[in-house]
Amino acid sequence: MKTTFIFILVFTKLVAIAQWSSNPSINNAVCNFAGSQTNVQIVSDGAGGAICTWVDTRNGAQDIYAQRMNANGSLLWNVDGIAICNAVSDQYSPRLVSDAAGGAIIAWYDNRAGNYDIYAQRINAVGVVQWASDGVAITTQPGNQNAHQLITDGSGGAIIVWSDGAGGGPNADIVAQRINGAGTALWSTSICNANSLQNSPQLISDGAGGAIITWEDWRNFSQPDIYTQRISFNGFTSWNFNGVLICSEPNFANQYSTKIVSDGANGAIICWLDQRNFGSGQDIYAQKVNASGLVQWVSNGVAVCNANALQTAQQMISDGAGGAIIIWEDRRAERDIYAQRLNNSGAAQWISNGIPICNVTGIQTDPQLVSRVSGGVTILWTDVRNSSQEDIYAQAITLAGAELWTTNGVPVANEAHSQSAAQFITDGADGAIIAWQDLRTTFDYDIYSSRLFANGTLPVKLISFTATLQNKNALLQWQIASELNVTRYNIQRSLDGNTFTTIGSVNSTGNSTATKTILIPILP
Repeated sequence: MKTTFIFILVFTKLVAIAQWSSNPSINNAVCNFAGSQTNVQIVSDGAGGAICTWVDTRNGAQDIYAQRMNANGSLLWNVDGIAICNAVSDQYSPRLVSDAAGGAIIAWYDNRAGNYDIYAQRINAVGVVQWASDGVAITTQPGNQNAHQLITDGSGGAIIVWSDGAGGGPNADIVAQRINGAGTALWSTSICNANSLQNSPQLISDGAGGAIITWEDWRNFSQPDIYTQRISFNGFTSWNFNGVLICSEPNFANQYSTKIVSDGANGAIICWLDQRNFGSGQDIYAQKVNASGLVQWVSNGVAVCNANALQTAQQMISDGAGGAIIIWEDRRAERDIYAQRLNNSGAAQWISNGIPICNVTGIQTDPQLVSRVSGGVTILWTDVRNSSQEDIYAQAITLAGAELWTTNGVPVANEAHSQSAAQFITDGADGAIIAWQDLRTTFDYDIYSSRLFANGTLPVKLISFTATLQNKNALLQWQIASELNVTRYNIQRSLDGNTFTTIGSVNSTGNSTATKTILIPILP
């Protein structure tokens, strides 16, 4: 009887991944074709990898392209991406969600008719577009439609919301549409058509196939306020006509730039930038609304941060316990990254005005965050600590606000040119897959990516591995591209590929790429 042994190398700090770069100055190219590739967006492919979309000028105008990578970093579609839309004129600001079948639904605003309209396209798991060439029209009303966002509808389609200028002039309304997996429009609903301008909508699932939408609203003319509305799966609004008031702080205090997350009970937590405190510049406030559209916290919101100077570029995510974690760019000293957690009652859980995530010398901007399966969040930002060069750094914190990695973050991309505008998703195991725009190869931006493990390290790249039978022993030899201070390799054996037993180990000193060798007894 033939016995097969499966050998696995287990690194004390890292796991071997075949394709991802282990070097933050190298990384992985997603698209470095001629022209500029910018405004990358990313979503999970449902199989441990990711789908990216971006704006691409390889054809002169701005078009929309996409690419899929697997969990090992290998590109799965055509080299340099699949054209989602290369219609005449320009296409802008792609946004995407999973189609629940390994592909994605991508929406953008489009100038092919001489004004901004909303179009969408679905691409399947193998990179074949599913709807009409260059996308299906979501709206082609007169005037400009833009500032779109979308979420999955939970049934293979999507709910899309946008700011709609069909009425002409400076006014715009908030409109939503649902499309199914075949690209067919199921309804179109006015979310708010109050006087003046409604803009910058954001939305989340309501937990029942519909959505909760929030926006900035100029119906009071002198200042923008914050409103919200819930829409059902069949297109009917549920709350007050033209929305529930979230914040209308008086005295010419502007509220704008909303973000929204679920409260875990079919309601939402909304945060925004707020200028009510004239002496402190610009602050961040938040409010909770329940499933019935009733505000839950103090009138006009609780202060997330009202420290002196400017707080901006905030992002927010659910904390998994009915509250939220909010991060932002903070200028109380220089331009740093701060964070705060609110519980389900709106009480701050960390120190007043937030904890510093990165306050190293130099400028830190454009923070992003994703949840960790074990609790807490991973945070990403653009960092100029190294002279005038933009790099990508990351940090992870627990629900208690404790740092998990090196103070002021670990480098994800620090090649000698600029890397910026990163977006990322969780890898499902406390790590992340990250994509950004990058100036390393030409005078135009390209799209690069990397994977970051749960412990804040980049993958190790395995160059070679051999197992040779010598009498009753197995001679194992391997080499990796960059050791990155691995201190020990553990060798495990399996008879079935599921259950593993440690049978040996090799001590190692850091930053050596020499071939490692061990002789392991495998037969009695």
